[in-house]
Amino acid sequence: MTPEYGKLTWEEVRDADKDRVVILNVSATEDHGPHMPLDTDTVLGMAVANGVAKMAPDEVFVMPPIAYGFNEHHKDFPGVIWIQPETLIAFVTDITASLAHHGFRRILLLNSHGSNHPVLDLAARKTVIANEIICVSASYWNLCADRINEHRMSEIGGIAHAGEFEAAMYMHLQPEFVHIEKSTNQNKHNPSSKFFNLDLAKGGGKAMLMRWWSEASPDGTMGDPTVADPETGAKFLQAAIEETTALVREIRALPILAREDHH
Repeated sequence: MTPEYGKLTWEEVRDADKDRVVILNVSATEDHGPHMPLDTDTVLGMAVANGVAKMAPDEVFVMPPIAYGFNEHHKDFPGVIWIQPETLIAFVTDITASLAHHGFRRILLLNSHGSNHPVLDLAARKTVIANEIICVSASYWNLCADRINEHRMSEIGGIAHAGEFEAAMYMHLQPEFVHIEKSTNQNKHNPSSKFFNLDLAKGGGKAMLMRWWSEASPDGTMGDPTVADPETGAKFLQAAIEETTALVREIRALPILAREDHH
């Protein structure tokens, strides 16, 4: 049976192992500097999800992606398509409710756009409450941060948005769409800051401030893509696939617990 959800027939859905983890990638369509396409988050997120399907084809189903996210703060850059967080939560939870209705018990909301993180956390929590199934949210870079740091070329602050991490992986996957010669180093990390760490692979910030993106970046980049190369991108992607597969297997092993109302 194919792990690609959209290729299943209704009879295959009926007969499928409902303890497979259904992976739903939620990304964004937005600026990624002058050197990368608008679809960066979707391309990378689906490369991770489909990589998991290759590693564990009998353990997952991969849904078609949601290619739009919560990113209105990027709209000063042409091309951005933004969805309000309330709309996105409602849309995602309609999908998870549909999956639960068909009997699926384990869902992974795999995030590939930073500002979706709190939205998908809430969507996962609402799914658990409404459907009494397991629903987990995770941003894929958080799963493999330690391994990213083993291979990176950039300094702290070099991996944020359209920086080394994303540029290297896109160069590995579809090099014809990356124009690294147009990139510049936009490392905004302030080493004197105790609470605002702008590097995704170094734990992120202990406090969150999301400015208008045009205030924070002159070209839509935050980080250092200038050091990116496809060989490192392959290592980044493999780390993300392997760690996401490990998460999938933990989700499959989680017990379905019985709720008890103590009123």
